[in-house]
Amino acid sequence: MAAAREAVNDGVMGWGKLRPWLALIGPVLAVVLLTAAPAGLKSGELPWPKWLVAGLVAGGGVLVAVWTPLVKARTDALTARTTRATEREAQAEGALTRLPTLKGKIPLVQDVTDRALLNIHEAIPLPTDSVGHQGLSAELPTYVPRDVDADLRTALEARSKSGGFVLLVGPAASGKTRCAYEAIRAVLPRWRLFMPGDAATVTELVAGGADLKHSVLWLNETQDFLTGPDRLKAATVRRILADTNRPVILIGTIWPTSYEQLRTPTDSTDNEGGDGEDLNKDAREVLELARRFSLGTWSDQEWARAEELTSVDPRIGQVLRHRDQAGLAQMLSAAPELIHRWEQADNIYGQAVITAAVVARRCGHPPAIPETVIEALSHEFLTGAQRAIADAGWLAESLAWACRSVHHSGGIAPLQAVGEAIGQVDGYEVSDILVDHVAPSAPVSDQQPTPRVWRRTAELATPQACLPIGSAAYFARLTSEAAFAWQRAADAAVIEAAFNLGILLDGQGDLEGARRWWQRAADAEEPRAMNNLGNLLRDEGDLEGARGWWQRAADAGDIEAMLSLGAHLYRQGDLEGARPWWLRAADAEDTRAMLNLGTLLRDEGDLEGAGGWWQRAADAEEPSAMNNLGTLLRDEGDLEGARGWWQRAADAGDIEAMLSLGAHLYRQGDLEGARGWWQRAADAEDTRAMNNLGTLLRDEGDLEGARGWWQRAADAGDIEAMLSLGAHLYRQGDLEGARPWWLRAADAEDTRAMLNLGTLLSTQGDTEGARGWWQRAADAGDADAATALTALARGTE
Repeated sequence: MAAAREAVNDGVMGWGKLRPWLALIGPVLAVVLLTAAPAGLKSGELPWPKWLVAGLVAGGGVLVAVWTPLVKARTDALTARTTRATEREAQAEGALTRLPTLKGKIPLVQDVTDRALLNIHEAIPLPTDSVGHQGLSAELPTYVPRDVDADLRTALEARSKSGGFVLLVGPAASGKTRCAYEAIRAVLPRWRLFMPGDAATVTELVAGGADLKHSVLWLNETQDFLTGPDRLKAATVRRILADTNRPVILIGTIWPTSYEQLRTPTDSTDNEGGDGEDLNKDAREVLELARRFSLGTWSDQEWARAEELTSVDPRIGQVLRHRDQAGLAQMLSAAPELIHRWEQADNIYGQAVITAAVVARRCGHPPAIPETVIEALSHEFLTGAQRAIADAGWLAESLAWACRSVHHSGGIAPLQAVGEAIGQVDGYEVSDILVDHVAPSAPVSDQQPTPRVWRRTAELATPQACLPIGSAAYFARLTSEAAFAWQRAADAAVIEAAFNLGILLDGQGDLEGARRWWQRAADAEEPRAMNNLGNLLRDEGDLEGARGWWQRAADAGDIEAMLSLGAHLYRQGDLEGARPWWLRAADAEDTRAMLNLGTLLRDEGDLEGAGGWWQRAADAEEPSAMNNLGTLLRDEGDLEGARGWWQRAADAGDIEAMLSLGAHLYRQGDLEGARGWWQRAADAEDTRAMNNLGTLLRDEGDLEGARGWWQRAADAGDIEAMLSLGAHLYRQGDLEGARPWWLRAADAEDTRAMLNLGTLLSTQGDTEGARGWWQRAADAGDADAATALTALARGTE
């Protein structure tokens, strides 16, 4: 069963859009006929018995009463679906207008040569006497092949058939952006190059069904797409990658520090007992979808290739004389000169200005840093004496010094003035080479600023800038500073900050504080806050209140709320109520909704329909769906097919699949194969796997090893392990050792444990005690306990 595909957006209504409406024709005709037929029968002169005509008239009326609301509900749903589709298409059109174009069209990879557009660092200028080198680009030095090129281009070639995501990880000015550009130009020159400026643009393109076939999605500085108010969702990336018939290549770059930070769960807060939401969840899942390539220090082979190009590009020869200072890409970007200007400054106030800008960026301030922020933070890096002797023009002189190029020509400088209007300076951008530079000789040697400096930055910044500042503090686990920055932003009606404050307080166990901020965000129509308020009420037992918030959030398009609302209705037995919400979430390529729809259809006995949804989710690399498909095939007797799906799911880390695959191999007599998968699941703290390992060792005669696994699983609360451990001790004659484990299982209402306790007491001659446990088990429906009671009664007659 192939995954559903979207039609190319060519302006023509495709079969996928027509089919739901055509499906209405039958019900509509039925309503028309059933409405007209009774009148016709009553007015006609057909020689039919009156009782038959009356019956048909009555039956027609009943059917009309039933069918009419169903048709109306279906029509309303389809109308809403069409409206949403139209809105998404309009968003996609708007997103397309925000993309860089060439002669009004999305450019091909081979046609994009603008260094600034690609966000490649500015290079040192060509020497003024570079005679014979007129054909060289003034912006892009000759590319020196990297060791990673072959593997990177092979990966791109392989993924060009079905799509994929590659990510280059390396420090600032390590050459990762140029490496990525040269790779796509070599492998995919005729593909279109989409260069979105933010995650919202990507989301709108995908949701609106924009035609991305044979396109490269340029995600340079990937961390910018994974943070901020409009983060790139893992579901969006999966949706892009799932449509293998319309291959898209995502290629991104990221600093190692950002990569590790975004892969770290953020739900650990000051309150260790908190159970907060992980703001990094989507970022981590997106990064896990990428094939990673690392660029670090330059190898001897790379330097040798650079040597061969010195006669081609004089800039390469110019920097090779100083190869011991940094990598080639850093030197071509003037990194040593920038670092020297900062570290060995002959202007102490200029150095403080650069340091202030570097620290502001490390605190999460947006790139354009206002002069007021730089001025105030500069005081933190000057002594009292230095502040006292500064003249009135110190700031203007220092900024001019920091903005001066480090070369006799060109524009590479520690700071650069930026502004929206001509002649207007809105702020200053600091070179990311300096932001990323950490060394004992640097004016600030630590990558993470002190809490005091972080708070000072938030005090000085605009409320809008406080949103990313708070996020950076939160990811750095400085929750007090994060709360301070977000509160400044939230007080100025930055809704994302209010939502984030709720997340932070929820993680700290302050549910009332979280509720207040989420209420404030919900009042501003933030769907995620509405969903979280629903979750709070659900946890408090107020299901009707929860349903109200979920309904409101789901109506506003929140996927999580659609899932929650569907699950609530499903648990209430309202399958028809749950179905449309999960369908709507599945339309947005949410694999959890696909899983749920498969489960719903399975419960209704429609195994083929269930398999179709699970197949679609499996095509989107959802491991749980793969496991379900394996179970479906097993139940149909196709053990080899089942094993294939379980293997694929287990390889992707699905615990249920590891258990199923281990059980299959165990039944096949492959104990070593079973052991490997159960061990992997046990390493993930799955107690069922631990219990199974105990059973396997018991079968091999290793009773002590078996007891160890059963003990570990039982200590963690596994009922089966309690039964197994108790049975082992009982067989060893240790009745007192067996008793507490069976008692613990019986406390969890396990009738087998009750039966065993009755047997134990009977063995000890305690007939009344045995009767009590057997009676309790029999009352709970245990047939063996009922048999034991009967035998006991006969024995006492």
